Amino acid sequence: MGVVAVDEYQTFVIADIPGLIEGASSGAGLGHTFLRHIERTKVIIHLIDGSAADPLENFAAINQELSLYDAGLENKPQLVVLTKMDLPDSVAWEPILEEEIKKRGYEFMSISSVAQLNLKDLIYRVYQMVQEVPEPEYDPDEEEVVIKPEVDENVFSIEWEEDAWRVSGVRIERVAAMTYFEFDTTVRRFQRILESMGITQALIEAGVQPGDMVRVGNEELEWSE
Repeated sequence: MGVVAVDEYQTFVIADIPGLIEGASSGAGLGHTFLRHIERTKVIIHLIDGSAADPLENFAAINQELSLYDAGLENKPQLVVLTKMDLPDSVAWEPILEEEIKKRGYEFMSISSVAQLNLKDLIYRVYQMVQEVPEPEYDPDEEEVVIKPEVDENVFSIEWEEDAWRVSGVRIERVAAMTYFEFDTTVRRFQRILESMGITQALIEAGVQPGDMVRVGNEELEWSE
């Protein structure tokens, strides 16, 4: 963690969340050590390596992993930043990524640390975004304290609708909403999540057949063996 100085009077605190790998949400690698910081953040700055083989797929995979941890990602403003704009690969990816990222509802910027490109603009934009996030409401005179029982987010249910199977559950619906099904990598990870949560076996026992449609949240998928 560190402090970024916008000018002489304005600063904000930033936390670096490095080394996210598949399974980080379950504690793999540095896992929870760094993911806990996300719960405290107001804004997420998602850096994309422009020299990667497929930067957009990497972006989708990280968002999917964050959704498993339940860091409230869907409620946090996210600024997606393409890095290494001093390299030809990043320059080539920029228009593609900008279109796709904005299509998904996120803000987009591109920078280069080596060339010192857009770094000040990035700092100012992040500061503005932090200031725009409303402070949580707190009423010191409020006497009533409501204690809600903990909800097991892994609990799910399966039912047959008129033309498809419906899988309902807090965690699996959140993960489905943050999964980009156009990428093989994130689809395979989603399938592994279904298996690890016991949903795959439960669907088989319920009678799902190849070709059946399975709905999870707003997503509709075709079941295959």
